[in-house]
Amino acid sequence: MKKTLLVAALIFAFSFSYAKIWRINNNAGITADFTTVTAAINSTLVQSGDTLHIEASAATYPVSGNVIPKSLTYIGVGYFLDPANSTEPANTGLQVSTQNSILQFLRLGSEASGSKFIGITFSGAIYLNGTSNIAIERCYFYSNLHFENGINNNVSLRKSFFINSNQVSTAVASTVTNFVCENNIFFNSSFVNMPQLSGSGNIFRNNTVSGFNGMTLVNTYVANNIFGITPQCNFTNCTIKNNLFQIAQTLPGTATNNQVSVNMNNVVVGGTTGSLDSRMQLKPGSPAIAAGLTVGTVITPDCGAFGATDPYKLSGIPNIPTIYTMNVPASIPSGSATMNVTFSTRNNN
Repeated sequence: MKKTLLVAALIFAFSFSYAKIWRINNNAGITADFTTVTAAINSTLVQSGDTLHIEASAATYPVSGNVIPKSLTYIGVGYFLDPANSTEPANTGLQVSTQNSILQFLRLGSEASGSKFIGITFSGAIYLNGTSNIAIERCYFYSNLHFENGINNNVSLRKSFFINSNQVSTAVASTVTNFVCENNIFFNSSFVNMPQLSGSGNIFRNNTVSGFNGMTLVNTYVANNIFGITPQCNFTNCTIKNNLFQIAQTLPGTATNNQVSVNMNNVVVGGTTGSLDSRMQLKPGSPAIAAGLTVGTVITPDCGAFGATDPYKLSGIPNIPTIYTMNVPASIPSGSATMNVTFSTRNNN
């Protein structure tokens, strides 16, 4: 009897120990677990470790300005998906959806440590206050990522796209350690301004930067980047290797294998057609090809966001299976109880 009760108790306990996936959708006529992200965050049913699938919508998902009290994973659909959008042309054939998953504003504190964001579009800023182990990947920033206060440790930013002078920045009241920024695109004068970086574990590697704002980095390993910008970058106590600079960047004597005064017309595709992120791919014969310092198992990788072990992915499509085409009949024949739906899926690792 005691063994039976023990087994029953274990089954009961394990049934509540697995993280759950919750659907968030604010489109009219759609049934989901929640219609707002705020409602999901505030719900007692949603626990730390759970995942919120933020489904595509023309409307932004507003989030309360309060500090988020849970560690959650937020997954969206990516960006640059709408073929009809001439301002931000699409990468076609990646998602059946043509709309983004847009979050308005987030403030993360220590209780949100361990949170992840994948395939999200941010129309408002993310503020970090004493957080750790935050992972941001394949996201689109219309606004800033700002370290507002406290000690923030082990925050990673990978394969994301910043636009229109938005920035990654630190406030005087913040300290940032073990910050990793890899394979991102800082487009149209977006930049990094982080004078509060501390320690020896900060990495700025395989990013592509374009525009008219300089970068400020301290205590950072800086390698394999493409700096297609006109101002000088401010590097303090940095290790600087195998980067390309558009201007005659002033470098310390310890810097090695960097290329300066590089004509960026020869480096990336550029131009005015195609998606914004595809324009940052390397041209055939680019001086950035195989110009990087070895990363992991990749020897002499390409410099820039599309190089090294974990390259930038067009449109920030999440690394989960997606539906990229779907054919649904406009009507069901009279007297039929079924209809045929044809769709195609792919893995996006």
